[in-house]
Amino acid sequence: MSQSKPEQMSLILFSGDFDKAMAALTLANGAAGNGMQVSIFFTFWGISLLRQKNLGSELFLEKLFKTMMPIGADKIGLSKFNFCGVGPWLLKKLIRHKHGQTTQDLLKIAIERKVRLVACEASLKLLGITNEELLKYELLEVAGVDSFLQTALESKIAMFI
Repeated sequence: MSQSKPEQMSLILFSGDFDKAMAALTLANGAAGNGMQVSIFFTFWGISLLRQKNLGSELFLEKLFKTMMPIGADKIGLSKFNFCGVGPWLLKKLIRHKHGQTTQDLLKIAIERKVRLVACEASLKLLGITNEELLKYELLEVAGVDSFLQTALESKIAMFI
């Protein structure tokens, strides 16, 4: 008797904003917790969540973007009411008070639930971000849009955040 393949969910995380990343990771964790195979395609500013360090760059514009981009899920700002970084601090304080999870917590849970994380190859190249600057996780891969599209075609749910 053949076993059926689990349902799939594919997300594109374009934003590096705290609140939008929380939404994407909450959806991903909910789906993974319900037995779905989940892939998140991180592109442009969403790649901030996958960065763990900045190794610098040769080109001035790459260096500029990499310096301005947050490094890691705990450093990203809010889409509204960021207030020079005070907004995320206040929201994290409220989340802790309510015993909730921050983006950093949600990313850790996604990793524990074996969510597939895909860094957009073209965005990495454009921004000068190398593989050595990304999180170390066996289900983190660098791939092009074709790879995401193939996964999305096989998915029951596909979203852009």
